[in-house]
Amino acid sequence: MIYVIISVSLLISTLVSVLILKKSGHKMVSMLSAFCLNTLMLIIATLGLYSINDEARAIGFGHSGLYMLIVTIPIVTWINFIILQFVKRIS
Repeated sequence: MIYVIISVSLLISTLVSVLILKKSGHKMVSMLSAFCLNTLMLIIATLGLYSINDEARAIGFGHSGLYMLIVTIPIVTWINFIILQFVKRIS
């Protein structure tokens, strides 16, 4: 479930940032939007899963595996930045 959320976050943020790059032409604006969108989606998913998961609330946040969503924010953002480097060459 966590890997699906990470993959969907990567897909959506990549699509939105590429669309912003093609419309505005500013790479920094598209990179900032990718970072903000990744952060927003993964933190909302973490909080949502934490509120649903009784075991995570009883045992603790670190033992539930939900910390992976927060740890992957820079990794997914970095992958977005790499993808955005190739978009300019294609278009």
